Amino acid sequence: MAISRTGAMFFGEPVAAFTNIGRALRPGGRVVLLTWQPPPGNEWIREFVGALAAGRELPLPPPDAPGPFSLSDPDRVGAVLTSAGLTDIELTGISAPMWFGTDADDPHRFVLGQLGWMLEDLDDAGRVRALDGLRTTVSAHETDDGVAYESAAWIIRATRR
Repeated sequence: MAISRTGAMFFGEPVAAFTNIGRALRPGGRVVLLTWQPPPGNEWIREFVGALAAGRELPLPPPDAPGPFSLSDPDRVGAVLTSAGLTDIELTGISAPMWFGTDADDPHRFVLGQLGWMLEDLDDAGRVRALDGLRTTVSAHETDDGVAYESAAWIIRATRR
């Protein structure tokens, strides 16, 4: 069995990568992936990118480019895995709150570590606006149990022929 938890979406050549993974499995071996569903089901990415965009219109990456949503489209997942020689492809959708820390400081640091590159071309006023927007959204999602955002993912299963 080969398992990936939110990693396979970053393959530069997914068909080649899954072909190689399939070769490493014996016939009947399984691949199980956890990938994000499209952004509309993932409040966390919409909120974080919206805050850090600071009013700018940012282009979306192409759907086949490596990134967190490259395997979010079931049709693309099926095409990639079938082309790699895998069969019996099943996608199961799951939704649950995604926990980002105990208070607003935790996700603030985490998000800037992951998405801080979005601040690079902003002037000082834009940076302040973006950081204030991030603080506002994480504070709005703070509860007694911590900071949580809605998320949606796929559990993808496939079999080597």
